Amino acid sequence: MIPCFLRFVQKRTWVSLLRLWLLTLVFFPSQATAKDIRVALLVGNQQGWKEDPKLHYALRGDLRPFAEKLRRLGFIVHTVQNQDAHAFRQAMSRIEKRAKRAPHITTFLFYYTGHADKSRFHTGPRSNVDVTYPEFATFLRKLPIQRRFAILDACFSGEIIRQFGSMQQFKELIRKGVRRLRPLDLSQNFPNQGEEQGLQIISSSLDSAWESQRYKASIFTHHLLQGLQGPADRDHDGKISIEELFAYVSQEMARETRQKPYLFGVYQRANTYALAPAYGSRLWIGPKVVGHLQVSVANFLWVQKKRATQAFRLAVVPGDAVIDLQHKGRCWRQKVQLPKGQEARLSEDWSSIRCRSAQTQRKGHITLPLESLEPAPPEESHLLEFHGGTKQSFLLRGSFFGGGEIGWRHRYFGLKLGLWGTQIPYQEQSYSQLFFELQGEIGYRKSFSFLDLFLGVGVGYGVLIQDLNSQPNAGGIFRYGGVFQANLWFHERVAFSARLSAGFELTQLGYSWQNHFSWQAMLGLSIRLDLPLRLKTWPTTP
Repeated sequence: MIPCFLRFVQKRTWVSLLRLWLLTLVFFPSQATAKDIRVALLVGNQQGWKEDPKLHYALRGDLRPFAEKLRRLGFIVHTVQNQDAHAFRQAMSRIEKRAKRAPHITTFLFYYTGHADKSRFHTGPRSNVDVTYPEFATFLRKLPIQRRFAILDACFSGEIIRQFGSMQQFKELIRKGVRRLRPLDLSQNFPNQGEEQGLQIISSSLDSAWESQRYKASIFTHHLLQGLQGPADRDHDGKISIEELFAYVSQEMARETRQKPYLFGVYQRANTYALAPAYGSRLWIGPKVVGHLQVSVANFLWVQKKRATQAFRLAVVPGDAVIDLQHKGRCWRQKVQLPKGQEARLSEDWSSIRCRSAQTQRKGHITLPLESLEPAPPEESHLLEFHGGTKQSFLLRGSFFGGGEIGWRHRYFGLKLGLWGTQIPYQEQSYSQLFFELQGEIGYRKSFSFLDLFLGVGVGYGVLIQDLNSQPNAGGIFRYGGVFQANLWFHERVAFSARLSAGFELTQLGYSWQNHFSWQAMLGLSIRLDLPLRLKTWPTTP
């Protein structure tokens, strides 16, 4: 009797624990479950069958740049390059097996670049085991993945659409607009997977496709990559959908070639799926924000471990952003409005939150890698600069001058006002020289997180006044040469500065002109003028 009772209690306990675990999954979803897991398979072949002309840019101009772009969009990318049909099938088989394992793939993208005909892909030498369009269509149909996209850049790639229905009916639907594709009932091809599901295929052409020596890529893929940089965002909402990408590519190709892409789609969803972000805004994050930083806008998520004294500008999509910060076991949050085409800055108004809340993301969020980060250079800032050092002129015995300059710099331009002086021994006496100069500079500027480099040329005109045996003598100096300057930013406003210039001076003393070599070496400070007075600081604890 007692053992039976114990077994009953033990059974009820396990049932209770199981129920508690299920409730935990429902009400406290983990970050891994919420994440949109994106996987891409890219297949490319330059040669194809023996009689096919060799493609020059299928890999280096199409597949590899597209693979790199997809990685920056948060895709796990698998590639099959210049391999045969067997390797193609093995890659599809691996995707099928991976789709059945947890965490489950939620978005799959397939891309092909190479030769094809009206019935099969040309991957390697011609044989009777090539991957056919019906085989590939079956692969797409059976994938238990919520969203599937296929982008095909090959001759006759539009023939794959015939595997899903009547081409005549499909052309009619395309003519009336992409949004009218839903009446085509092919739902029996897809398992029931909830609100957001479907398959969309972009084919580059129903007949011929071309690559361009000017683009060093195929014409279709070139415009595809250009559209993903942001121009394909037709409604300016910061998100690029597959329909917007197709519309952009079609418009651009119509301008230069008769090649006409086609879009086929069967889908069911409440909101348009964002294939890629359109970086239309910037978020400045200052050097005093330290810790694990998480920026969420729409369904996009950027994560960065932020170090002290490091400032950067993050390219983001416009909209309402939520910024979470975790440091030494404590968490804070603030919300920022990111206007289109403008830059926003973090404020001092942080709210303390539970760290568990900071780790929870909405379902379907896309984690983007750190390639989206940009350093925060002072390229658009006005700088006030002070330098002091030495100058050597080879006019008279290689005289050394001491003095300094005050200057202004903005982007690639600068102005300097300098004052230099020296004492020169002459026949048991000495005389002094003073040199006033105004110089303009133009050059190339490269900025990093902590370092700002300038390399350019300068042209200046000045007045030389020398006191020889108490008889002042004045002349003009025209100076030209190269300039190099490095600013090391140790504060958001102030940088140590080192400056080196060398060139020639054309000097007029009396009625004669002399041309001679000179150089300057100086140290100083650069001060940024146009930052707001309210600087970003570490959030104060309540």
